[in-house]
Amino acid sequence: MTDESSKTAPELRQDPPGKPFKKGYDPRRNLRGVPKDTIKGRALVRKIGAELIHISEKQSNGEVVEYDITRAEAMIRLMYSSKAPADKQTLLKALWPGLVKDELDLTSGGERVTFIVERDERDTPEALPPTT
Repeated sequence: MTDESSKTAPELRQDPPGKPFKKGYDPRRNLRGVPKDTIKGRALVRKIGAELIHISEKQSNGEVVEYDITRAEAMIRLMYSSKAPADKQTLLKALWPGLVKDELDLTSGGERVTFIVERDERDTPEALPPTT
């Protein structure tokens, strides 16, 4: 019997990544579900987001308006009035999924990109200045 924890990751992997799961049991599948800490964290975020905040605003005519809103609603209101583009992008993604695309083109107009690495004699460890 061998100890599973003593094996390195390449030794444990039998199939190359990206291959479909086998029928039946496959050691690469996560059968344990979401970790309990994650579930508790989500519940805590929802609980804090549902807390009420008392707002008191002074109108332009001098009248004071008071009302209660949840923390989540206050956060969304701040995002709407924010000047940060990331906040606007997050709101657009939440309202209309698929409207804002996160695409990164690693090609040059659909053609393969080649990199040329040129080395110099100064790139050798002997050419580096001595450290003290």
